[in-house]
Amino acid sequence: MGRVGTWLGAAAAVGVTLWLLVAHGSANVDRVLSTDMGWHADFDTFHRSAVALLHGDSIYDTGAKLPNLNPPFWTVLLAPFGFLGPLTAYRLFGVLTAAFIVSAGLLVARELPVSRRAKWLLSAAFVLSSPLMGTVALGQVYGLLVLGLAVAWVGGKRDRLVLAGVALGLVVAIKPTLAPILLLPVVRRQRHTMLAAAAAVAAATIAGLAAGPENTVRWLQVLRIEQLSTFGDNASLPSLVARFGGPAWLGFVVAGALLIYTLRKVRHDPDIALWAVTAATLLLSPVAWHNYLVLCFPGVYVVLRRRRSATTALMVTLPLIGVEWGLHLWHGDSLVDKAGQSLYCFVLLTYWYALAVQHDRDDPGQVGQARDLGGAEHRPARAADQ
Repeated sequence: MGRVGTWLGAAAAVGVTLWLLVAHGSANVDRVLSTDMGWHADFDTFHRSAVALLHGDSIYDTGAKLPNLNPPFWTVLLAPFGFLGPLTAYRLFGVLTAAFIVSAGLLVARELPVSRRAKWLLSAAFVLSSPLMGTVALGQVYGLLVLGLAVAWVGGKRDRLVLAGVALGLVVAIKPTLAPILLLPVVRRQRHTMLAAAAAVAAATIAGLAAGPENTVRWLQVLRIEQLSTFGDNASLPSLVARFGGPAWLGFVVAGALLIYTLRKVRHDPDIALWAVTAATLLLSPVAWHNYLVLCFPGVYVVLRRRRSATTALMVTLPLIGVEWGLHLWHGDSLVDKAGQSLYCFVLLTYWYALAVQHDRDDPGQVGQARDLGGAEHRPARAADQ
């Protein structure tokens, strides 16, 4: 019954997506193709900061619609885009972002390995997903982050622990709210990975000083005045609790407990550990926009490889539901409205449950099945990490 229910959930996600498309349409494609930089608000912020850096101005006071919450190192990385016009820079960045997200999944799939058919089916589903399209439309940083996580995962898979540490450190240097991911090499006692990650964070921070020490101070001031958002696009547990009128600290406590549980549960499972901890970290973060879900997409290939085809189907169909539909349908203050606004928190919890809680289990009713879309039977390694 559990397996049937999972398949029915995947079918329902597809049905809801098709119904909402017919009834309300979708603005995602229009947003991606739009020539109005107002539709690409995140990248507009980043581009203005890059231009300001090249002109020696403050990179956090540019007149952008949205505040730049990323550290100076991110602006230093984007400095070359400042030589391009806003729309040209956005289009180049959007293509790179989509390529990075798909490539991250294919890097993981190649190491498992996963069949060619499964690679392209999952890649197509991810390209059509609301998180990927939203990430490209807004011009967000998550493409580079997920590629960094995939490189770290491949480094660990190939026992190149320094490479893994450098990649993790750079990811955290760009997005410090992902710092809890660094607890994974700690609990796995991977000393070389920990040292390499710390060195990468330090080097990136020093590189960020190229923007001027005053910009680092200004960044910290911007972070201090930023409030926890209860907007429906925020999928974190603190936001969920606050959305329903509870104290945000309770969400942090619950999410912290889930992170500790995840670290203990998956620390001896090198294939899925990074993706499970990433999902738990997003639940803990004060801000985890629904587009952050792309950071967990490569983990779906690991789930598939473990003969969990029903769970895989659910994980690739749920993100097809556009977050903008929920914001239009449930914009009131009733409990039903707040539950509808929290759709992607429930999606993120589903990912976390599949990656962390059930990481070493078959889908219900599938014991004894020898193969799925991913190929031959696979069992997670149980040996201690080297």
